[in-house]
Order: sequence, then C-alpha cells, then structure tokens
Amino acid sequence: MSHTASEKSSTAATAKPPHRNHILLAIALFKFFKAAAMITAGVLALTFRHANLTVIATRWVDKFRLDPHNKYVDWVMDHTKLIHAKQLEMLAAGTFIYAVLFLVEGIGLYREKVWGEYLVIVEVCLLMPLEIIEICAKPDLIRFGLLIANIFILVYLIYLRIKTVARQRRENSAH
Repeated sequence: MSHTASEKSSTAATAKPPHRNHILLAIALFKFFKAAAMITAGVLALTFRHANLTVIATRWVDKFRLDPHNKYVDWVMDHTKLIHAKQLEMLAAGTFIYAVLFLVEGIGLYREKVWGEYLVIVEVCLLMPLEIIEICAKPDLIRFGLLIANIFILVYLIYLRIKTVARQRRENSAH
C-alpha cells in the first residue's frame, strides 16, 4: 500500500521529534528516580506499619551477622522502639505526595514543557533552605550530594529560561 505525499508529510509532522535537550532529559530521569525512591519508601512504610520493628531489626542483625553492640546498630535498635503505625502512615502519605510532585516534574521536563521547568525552579527554591538546615543538623555525603545536584539543576533551568526569553525577544524584534 503506497502513501501519498500529503499522508507522508502529515505523518512526519505529527511524529514526536527526538529529545532535543539531553540535560533536561537527564534531570527528568533524576526526577523519575526520586519518584521511584519515594514510592518505595512509602510502600515499605505501609508494609511495616503493623510490624514489630524491633523484632525485624533483630532478625536483620542476626541474618547479616552484625555486631549487636555496635553504636550504629544499637542506635537503630533503640529508635525502632519509638516508631508507631500512625507515624509510618504519615511518612507514607508524605512520600507519596513527593512522588507525585517528582513524577509531574519529570513528565514536564521529559516533554520539554516550560511549566515543568518553572515547577522545578519553584520546588527547588522552596525546599533548598530545608535541605541546608538538614545538612547543618545532620551532615552527610548523600544530603550534600543532593543539595549540589539541586543547585546545578536550579542554575541550569534559570539559565535555560533566560536564554529562551532572550532568543524569543530577538526573534520578535526581527519581525
């Protein structure tokens, strides 16, 4: 079956072009990864909400042959006694809300939508002070790495917005 020239051009016009901005694609994939991590955390919180976490932690210590007198193992064992079902349910709800936010951001960036860029800019600006407070309270490499990643994402998206607006102004003044 042969296609007419107008059918071929119509198909070519509606076909999605390959992803043009590889940095936006990388940021979108990062957002999808964060969403998956939040969903996993939420499911785990719901899974263990009615379990005796101290018994589970003790089993893991035995299974992995950890030193039960190690200060980190001891800290975990002490803190499992303080966690209750309602806290795990609230944790799950919060992680699912973040997962939705990260999924929406990822979809917007993957589809190269301006609203996706603005959503990420606003989210990073709003949450960065909290990240800094967390790092000051409990500094570790993961928190610091995520802060650095978010700073790079913020700077890049602001740069991209400025560059796009400048290009649009040049195009409008040329007409």
